Amino acid sequence: MKKYTPIQEKDRKLDIVDHVNQDHTKELRMIAQSYGKNMHIDHAYIVDIFEEGILLKVHDSELKKYAELFVAFELNGDLEEQILYLAYNSFVKQKIEFSNNTKQYFEVTQKSQITKNITRLTIKSQLPLPHDYAGYAYGLVLKVLEKSQPLKVKSSNKSGLIKNIFDRGFLWVMKHLSSQKRQKLLETMNKDVRLYTLRKSFSQSDDTVLNYGYIDIFTHGNSAGSEWVKQLDSGSMISSRTETDDKHTHLHDGRAVLIADETAYPALAGILEFWKNEYPPTVILLCADEADLDYFNNFLFPRNTVLKHVHGDVIYQAQQVIQVLEEVEHIENVWGALENNAAKRVRHYLRNQRQLLGKNNHIKGYWRLQ
Repeated sequence: MKKYTPIQEKDRKLDIVDHVNQDHTKELRMIAQSYGKNMHIDHAYIVDIFEEGILLKVHDSELKKYAELFVAFELNGDLEEQILYLAYNSFVKQKIEFSNNTKQYFEVTQKSQITKNITRLTIKSQLPLPHDYAGYAYGLVLKVLEKSQPLKVKSSNKSGLIKNIFDRGFLWVMKHLSSQKRQKLLETMNKDVRLYTLRKSFSQSDDTVLNYGYIDIFTHGNSAGSEWVKQLDSGSMISSRTETDDKHTHLHDGRAVLIADETAYPALAGILEFWKNEYPPTVILLCADEADLDYFNNFLFPRNTVLKHVHGDVIYQAQQVIQVLEEVEHIENVWGALENNAAKRVRHYLRNQRQLLGKNNHIKGYWRLQ
């Protein structure tokens, strides 16, 4: 293989490798299929990242063997931006909708305060909700719609052509903007969208179709999401722009630790309701206000769960979590979701001090402290 320039910030690089391999397998497969000439690729993952591009390990379904594929970057800028651009470009080339960009509408049938700072929205969906809801999330648009909206009709060939032309134009713009301006454009496009977890899906009849659900939202201060929730009431219509499922099958085996702050309580509860591991988990609950621990008052944890609490200001939570982890003798798999910088510190501790590989170390930043 040709010699490429190593990334100097090792932890930064590994954070990106782990994140993309864990959560963006579809995008990696699309990149490999677009840039792998005369190959029939059904699986791909990142082996390494260099200044010039990404090195993939790909599986050829026809030859039934693995091979390495280097894909050169096409932008100058942040590593994540460059990988995102490769993915977007690959989807556009193959005329496939990028990353679950599907519009969906929900009616709020009830709003209730289930803890001091957590509001529950009971929603009715026009489309069936997933049965396996653990960690499933919707990118909700922070707007209140005045009346019910029609279901999205499948695009015609003409509208699909227009969409593809728009995508190609967007790619051209992205490629010719500076890194700073690209980041600003992406932030502007997503400024009114927040990812919220589906706490539970259910039916209000004997029907097997699950059209009702709970979305539990941690409200704090005058954040955009908190202000939006205040406007909602029974009968309000809301919509989502994207949807995604959390990857946590690694928790099915071995001694696992789960870490969650208030924003991740719904995802954590869902994962524990579907618990399959013969070993009981160690669960670390983070909170700024102990009153929000009431969220788990009537919750049935897996038998023999070891439950730990970390209470205090967000800026100290990473160190507090690490102190708890240092007391855990065996750690084989971890899932966690908390503030972005705290997540980074905990992830690096598990990688560098506990030698946890990326496939076993799923620590995510759910939000960023301003």
